[in-house]
Amino acid sequence: MWFLKFILYAIIFYYCFLFITRFLVKFFLTRWINKVNKNIHQKQKKSTYKEHESGETVVQYKKDKNVDPGGDYVEFEDINNE
Repeated sequence: MWFLKFILYAIIFYYCFLFITRFLVKFFLTRWINKVNKNIHQKQKKSTYKEHESGETVVQYKKDKNVDPGGDYVEFEDINNE
């Protein structure tokens, strides 16, 4: 008799688990999709262009981070002609 009870409880637990996980997966998946979608829209709204206004003219440019600042620093020493 205890074996039949065990099987009945296992089947009930299995179907309850399937029923609950269906809603939990749907909830967490929609939450994750909304979060990713929000991040994508935020990145699209964020302007990567800098603006510089000179009189009535507005210049938009993209700031390049790979610009060479002018070469390496070289330390020179004074040479005495003696």
